[in-house]
Amino acid sequence: MKNLKYIILALGLIVLAWLLPALYELVFPRTDKTPFVVYSCLDSTFIRFETANKQVRYIDFRGQEFSKSQADSLLPLFAFRQLVAEGRLPDSLYGVALTPKLIQQNSFHFKTSPKQLNKPAVGLYTLLESASGRVDLSLPPDVFRLTKEGLEFIDCETNQINKAKSLSFSRELTKNGFVFPVQLIWGNSTTRKDYDNGFLLTDANDRLFQLKMVKGTPFVREISTENTQGWKQVFTVEPANRALIGLAVSNDNQLFVVTKEGKTVAVGIDAYDPQEMQITIVGDLFHWTITEYTASDSRYYAVDARTFEQVARTIVPDPERPLAQKVERILLPVRLRFTSWRTQLVTPNINDD
Repeated sequence: MKNLKYIILALGLIVLAWLLPALYELVFPRTDKTPFVVYSCLDSTFIRFETANKQVRYIDFRGQEFSKSQADSLLPLFAFRQLVAEGRLPDSLYGVALTPKLIQQNSFHFKTSPKQLNKPAVGLYTLLESASGRVDLSLPPDVFRLTKEGLEFIDCETNQINKAKSLSFSRELTKNGFVFPVQLIWGNSTTRKDYDNGFLLTDANDRLFQLKMVKGTPFVREISTENTQGWKQVFTVEPANRALIGLAVSNDNQLFVVTKEGKTVAVGIDAYDPQEMQITIVGDLFHWTITEYTASDSRYYAVDARTFEQVARTIVPDPERPLAQKVERILLPVRLRFTSWRTQLVTPNINDD
């Protein structure tokens, strides 16, 4: 009977540790917002878009505020549609003749976070045809899964293994030096894109490869790299200018781009840990604006869009916590949640906020 009391007491404390913080946040909702930031090559500074009371303010990190029209002029590659509509788009910039098509083709956007990476996975992958000759991409009739010895393609209608295709792709990987089993794999299987770069994957020896399907046959190549630390995360991307295959993060948290030539180039930013940081990239014809959100600050970088060398950097410490959050930590020292910024899985987390 005494044990039952202790069990009920423990369960009650667990429920309170979950329920009280949830109720507190209903009364005092969090309003943490991070501004959108873009590098201005004309002003050599970062301009942040701050929203308050449904109004957007445009401010650089030196404290200078701009009107919407001024901000558009300072960010001609970001606001080119508005400038075209107003007839204010420059004819050229840095000796390069500007056209809406050129600007659009060289625009690049990428965003990921620990929560997006850590989510339930079924272990089935879709390999699109990269040279169909058609404008629109279409889903193939099969998917593949990973085994210790290779890839297994499974017909979606019959649920039968396509042994010939499985053997063909697995052999092509092995012939190019790939050692199974696969360690990391990433592809973008949506058909809502202009073309397909297939998959980036790493083998048992931590070497990086590209795999795609060209007219029904496998295309495999090893990515040339000077990284000796091994790989922590890979991302396949399909920018409009077709200059990149993807992004890769080494085990020592160095971000690399994987070029269309099959080489890696280090990006001039500080350490990036994909399991701990959110990152966004806004690229244009001349620069990439890269934002890292760490546990204590936001880091803004401008890197050259061709060499990926750092051009500018600004680190902004996180603002002081609101009084409501400080009070919450005093009144509720143990806060239980079943959701987390780190993962989409429903798991118990203590003070993970």
